[in-house]
Amino acid sequence: MVSRSCDCGGFKLEKGKIKIGRQLVSRTLDEISPFDVWGLQECMRCGICRYTCPFWLTTEKSTDVPAWRTYEVNKLFSMYYTGYGIVARYLRLRKLKDSEFKQWFDSAYNCTACGGCTETSPLEIPNWYTAILLRRILHFTGFNLGVPEKWISNVKETGNAMGIIKEKWVEIANSVGLQIDKKGAELLYVPSSLEVNSNILGQISKILDGMNSNFTVSSDISDSGYYAYLAGDFETARKRFMNIYEEAKKLNVKKIIVSDGSSYFFLRWQGPKSLRYKLDIQIEHLTETIYNAYNDRRVKLEKADIKDDATVHDSEFLSRLGGLHKPPRELMKIVLPSFKEPKPDPSSHVLFTCGHHLEMIPEKKEIVKKARLYAAKQLSNWAKTVVTFDPNCQLSMENAVKDSQGIEKSIYFTEVLANSVRS
Repeated sequence: MVSRSCDCGGFKLEKGKIKIGRQLVSRTLDEISPFDVWGLQECMRCGICRYTCPFWLTTEKSTDVPAWRTYEVNKLFSMYYTGYGIVARYLRLRKLKDSEFKQWFDSAYNCTACGGCTETSPLEIPNWYTAILLRRILHFTGFNLGVPEKWISNVKETGNAMGIIKEKWVEIANSVGLQIDKKGAELLYVPSSLEVNSNILGQISKILDGMNSNFTVSSDISDSGYYAYLAGDFETARKRFMNIYEEAKKLNVKKIIVSDGSSYFFLRWQGPKSLRYKLDIQIEHLTETIYNAYNDRRVKLEKADIKDDATVHDSEFLSRLGGLHKPPRELMKIVLPSFKEPKPDPSSHVLFTCGHHLEMIPEKKEIVKKARLYAAKQLSNWAKTVVTFDPNCQLSMENAVKDSQGIEKSIYFTEVLANSVRS
């Protein structure tokens, strides 16, 4: 990072000296809850969280210890929201140096926000969340990475992080038989931007038809909005989340269905928290919808045409952070002829994260490849074929196959279920 003059959002960097104003701090911390404040202040910085972080295991840098990022964010909080910190700031006993900001820049994206560090922490400190808060500072100050900023601008311009325009989305949805803007449907299906292709959407359409579902998609919603959040622009993400909730009301549907593990977490949990919005519509991951229908004897499940031993890569946002543990694995037990179940619970801290959204950021290519190896090797102990429940995870596992990291094939769960669900 090159030092330059910048005056944005209460931040100023000039000639190696950094000044941070209240405007930047208040915007960075504008959604934190009392529990988050407790987490910032009560983290003991014991460092135990680092042992479940593949990024620290790769670099062994102090700045890649998850608790380190929490401590850095706590510096900002204490400087402006605690008596001691305010006095220390006015007496110039506490300043931010250029070298400190450089460390923020280097560390903020060495994290997939998988939540493993929180599960490991003796006090369950939300260290995964503080990495995103550092990205929020990078976004406001103009020092964010290029690809995350492109996600943000794409969402603002087209409503889709990958830049897919409305006309193209509608064209693809029509081509695979998805019903569009149908009022009074039971289900509103919301894809993530990585799922807007005829292959995955065709499988989704086949699954929903196989369940005899009364469903629709919206011509205005082709992305669940979380990429902007992960890039630090909570305002743009909040607008997108609210657009989705409002569209569900407009179409008078009963549930919102997603097939992306990250979409589930952000629409079900983090979005309402960020908006301070009391969620008044049910959010389900497609595996949950199918599993419930199967238990209620409303659908049948046939064995998938997959002869190889297969295991699953549990989506961290779906299970560990999202709290949805049972349906994905149980469905795979039923439909995969030779399912090798991972021994740890889906939300266990001993399950390593994949590269997730960082796979699309060129500056992180090498470190992500090394960090991904932990997950790929772990999965290969159970099977060489891996089923994923999140398109970011699917991309990561496909890269693991290309990089010869132990697994030989990665399959998205919609492909498995498209030919298994029967009414």
